[in-house]
Amino acid sequence: MIERASEFGASAAVPLVGGDSTNMTAGDMLREAREAHGLHIDVVAAALKVSPQKLAALEADDIDALPDPVFARALAASVCRALRIDPAPVLAKLPGAQRPALAEADRTMSKSLRSASPRSGGASALPSRPLVIVVILLLIGAAVLFWLPQSLFDRVSDSISHLMERGASSEQTASSKSEGPAPGKVTGAVSPVVPAEPPPPPAEPVAVEPAPEVVAPAAPSNDLIVFVARDDTWISVTEPGGKQLLHRTVKAGETVGLTGTLPLAVIVGRAAGVQVQVRGKPFDLTPLARSGGVARFEVKP
Repeated sequence: MIERASEFGASAAVPLVGGDSTNMTAGDMLREAREAHGLHIDVVAAALKVSPQKLAALEADDIDALPDPVFARALAASVCRALRIDPAPVLAKLPGAQRPALAEADRTMSKSLRSASPRSGGASALPSRPLVIVVILLLIGAAVLFWLPQSLFDRVSDSISHLMERGASSEQTASSKSEGPAPGKVTGAVSPVVPAEPPPPPAEPVAVEPAPEVVAPAAPSNDLIVFVARDDTWISVTEPGGKQLLHRTVKAGETVGLTGTLPLAVIVGRAAGVQVQVRGKPFDLTPLARSGGVARFEVKP
């Protein structure tokens, strides 16, 4: 196949069979040209480096089997160059070719537009009548201004300047009436400005010490002895025979009332932090407190 492709590339063109190609499609014309050279479709496809299926689709006029119409036209042109035939009749049969009727209409329209366009610089191009009239009027006005005396010009210019001055003065008067007093000017009586007194300096914060917590004495009860704790205090109360009625730390704010067999042995670990009532009456622990604040006493019958 490679050898036949090289011969196909170097061989001379074989003339096509005569006949009218008007009724022939683009694929028929390409197939007839290839067969006139005596070449197989695979040989032409190998020489053009295209698949035989695409070349067969082109000869069968199956344009939809090709990527797009542009590819079909390019492939057809390549086959025509390889077979050394005129590509114009073949491309005219493929999609995308301009119809002869439309081409003829375009050429006719172009000729009519060129013939209707005016020629520039020709001898027949004359100025229009309104333009001539305007030029004549301008020339007449220039002549009138040229022949008028200078005194008339001076009087006209003086009148125009007086009118402009009057208009400017009237505008200034109207603007001064409409606007208020100019900024920066004060009208009427001006009251003296009294400087404001400086505000007093802020008062220094005063530290307020919290008031000592006062534990209200417990209400009178039927208990023999009552402990009202201001602070955490360890208390022990023992009956005769060693029975302990209380042997723990009483928390701050706690009130404990006891009744037992007399005499009761009482030990208070922190006498200053507890109030004691015996038989409903306050009992002072200060004289009993030793070093460390421990108070020991007995409640007798």
